[in-house]
Amino acid sequence: MSLSYFIVFGAYLVFLTWTCVKSMKQVESLSDFTTGGHRMGLLLGVGTSVATWVSVASVMGVPGQLYRTGIAAIIGWVAGWFLATAVMPILAYKVRRPELPARTFPEFIRLRFEPFQRISGLQLIVAVLMLVGYFIFCHLQVVGFGIVFNTITGIPYEYAIFGFLILLALTSLGGFWSVAATDTLNAVLILVGLAFGTGAILYATGGIGPILDAVATTTAPVNVGGEPLEPGILLSPAGTFGWSVLLGIFMSNAIGASVAPHWINRFMAPKNSKAAVLQMMWTVIALIPIFLCLIIIGLGAKALLPSLPVDKTTDYIMPLIVQDYAPPFVGALTLIALLAAAVSTANSMLLNCGTSLYYDLYRSLYPERQFDDERATRHLRYAVLALGVLSVLSAIKPPLLLAMGFTYVYGAFGAAFMWPVWLGLFWRRMNRAGAYAGIIVGIIGFITAKAMGADNPFVIGAGLSLIATLAGVFLSPPPPKEAYEAYFEPEVSPETRAVTLRIRRESDQVHDVTSTPTLEAKGKA
Repeated sequence: MSLSYFIVFGAYLVFLTWTCVKSMKQVESLSDFTTGGHRMGLLLGVGTSVATWVSVASVMGVPGQLYRTGIAAIIGWVAGWFLATAVMPILAYKVRRPELPARTFPEFIRLRFEPFQRISGLQLIVAVLMLVGYFIFCHLQVVGFGIVFNTITGIPYEYAIFGFLILLALTSLGGFWSVAATDTLNAVLILVGLAFGTGAILYATGGIGPILDAVATTTAPVNVGGEPLEPGILLSPAGTFGWSVLLGIFMSNAIGASVAPHWINRFMAPKNSKAAVLQMMWTVIALIPIFLCLIIIGLGAKALLPSLPVDKTTDYIMPLIVQDYAPPFVGALTLIALLAAAVSTANSMLLNCGTSLYYDLYRSLYPERQFDDERATRHLRYAVLALGVLSVLSAIKPPLLLAMGFTYVYGAFGAAFMWPVWLGLFWRRMNRAGAYAGIIVGIIGFITAKAMGADNPFVIGAGLSLIATLAGVFLSPPPPKEAYEAYFEPEVSPETRAVTLRIRRESDQVHDVTSTPTLEAKGKA
């Protein structure tokens, strides 16, 4: 590894350490740890949103899919993710509208559908789904880090991934403030690194024209000795997928990603609903140059390296091309950008895992146990660190392709949460029974369809979820106003405010001994 790599990586590590120490001092309450105390500014909000979008599934998975399937990857992944981001300002406005927003996605589901339940079954179900899904997400980031670090240093992959524990600890233990601050730097590093890498690719290939000419005529297999490609297939809109499969990938990434719990959590962090909307609007704009770079790099890689070695998957495209064709300093910036992408998403996913396990599962199941904020945040840090260790251990054997792994989880999240989130925010009649039916039927439908080899498991899961949701809504009573009023009215009634405050106090482990007979009666009902 050249001196340039040591210098750039060393500077990056110093910044992460400084940010972690500073952010840990800002955490004064559990809300600070989980959502930044609902006072996140626009700059940090855009930075963390951009960096979370640009994970290893983007910076390594998208070029890899372009190399493997051609421009179809633009339709399936890039267009899908941009559509998801484009509709997020609408969701962000509604999610952040309440005066006292939720602190986690499962708590948001509880507030909207089960505000009178002492122990919310919906909150527990959603927390379990999040724990599994985000553990998979974090696992994939560890794999991406290991691939890049192995390429840079030559250290075996199985050992390289343990270095990720240090970065995870530095960026996660400070909570949301630490994640947001490091994400903002990571977003800048990703943009700068990919811009330099794209310049190196264009210089090595001679420009866009030669790249497209090479892609249009190549028949080189993905790996040496593999099946040759059909001429022109990489410029076909459906690529090697076929339209049915490609549509399923697009819808999983577009609709599924729009209601992914980590995005709902980010909508809660800004200081008001206007900031939440602007955060996502600027995020869309900031993502455009990043994905343009990824598209050029992915197609350019096919022109420069027609086939990969037998023992390499397409997830290795980015580090291999950059290392071979970019000057040392440019290569260092680009590969550090890949590491930044892994770190920026992994710390966010790990934080979601930890809060789901500790806040939404443990504390919800044992509401009688009391913890002050200092003790609670310490326990949450222990949970985050333990999950980080497990995610590294689980990544010793690399899994499926990175981009496809994200698509599967986004599809499962979309099938389960699409209707409870969208209908819950925009339809007053949406109720508890509909949420239960939609989530349970959606996730079972998606997993079953995927196991049976369906081309579009998301559509099957989401379709069954919609039917179950509507059946649950119309076969059960309307929800109480305390469940929806905060998302539809600028001023809420004293009853709604009292319910929200009670849930807050219960979550903070401060028992409410002044509950009114009205609230108790409604809880029994």
